[in-house]
Amino acid sequence: MNYLYQMTIDDYLEIVKRAQANGVKPGESMEKEFVEYAKEKKLKCLGATELTKEELACEHASHGRKVLKVDTDENGQQSYQVVKPKEE
Repeated sequence: MNYLYQMTIDDYLEIVKRAQANGVKPGESMEKEFVEYAKEKKLKCLGATELTKEELACEHASHGRKVLKVDTDENGQQSYQVVKPKEE
């Protein structure tokens, strides 16, 4: 089960900063730091889903929403993709 949270880019950057301070290397999980931060800041959980990131992005795009999909490779390099609604 994957849980979805409402957060800002500032929230994300703070989680990354904390992970780096804890010695987390690029591409490693920041789940521990995220959970601690989410509890501390009382981030709102929007729900849960069985869908993968790719399936969820396509599902939202099919409902007319633009989705920013962020991926991180094993070297810590991030790539961004805007998933747009399909034109009819």
